[in-house]
Amino acid sequence: MPPQQQQPATQSSAGPAPPDGPEPIPPLVNIAPSIFVPLRDDIFATDLPRDRLQRLEHILKTIDYQRQGVKENLLYMFSREKTRIVQLAAEQEQAQGPRPRINAALAPAEVDAVIANMEAPAAQGMDYNIRDMPPLALRTPVAPDASLRDRTVAELLNVVELGLAELQGFEDHVAGIRADYLGRLEREMATIEKVGKRPEKRA
Repeated sequence: MPPQQQQPATQSSAGPAPPDGPEPIPPLVNIAPSIFVPLRDDIFATDLPRDRLQRLEHILKTIDYQRQGVKENLLYMFSREKTRIVQLAAEQEQAQGPRPRINAALAPAEVDAVIANMEAPAAQGMDYNIRDMPPLALRTPVAPDASLRDRTVAELLNVVELGLAELQGFEDHVAGIRADYLGRLEREMATIEKVGKRPEKRA
């Protein structure tokens, strides 16, 4: 009996081939995981603080380490969300097909107006220094008839503004906690210094 011919394999044993393009990124819906920071020391091999002073010093170092780690996590999360928005917009724009080329150059009259404004002398008594920038409204709704690129820009601005607000809020929160423990440390050091003095030199 002649040997049977093997059929050519239609699929690799390693699984289906990966699709073209970057891997989809899920939307950012929660920043709570940003609080998880890798342990810096082996908790089973680290010596415990000998007294209250060392304990407070260790807490302050831990607060600084945790603050830096959480900030890095937040920056990564919002940067990843920006990448997701741009990636999704690129896919949608590609699906729409080629679009007519738009001439972004200014009209000659507009160029003349811009040059005239630049050459105009400064108004007397006017302060042109910008000291305060009004904050952008978070999660500003996008017009339903906005173009894909306009909607993408608005979403990116929302992500940046939301990220800055979360970072500043976290920084203020940690600063309050750190100030509390720093005050405790200073009071503990003052107590130790006072106890170590002779009675007549104590305040």
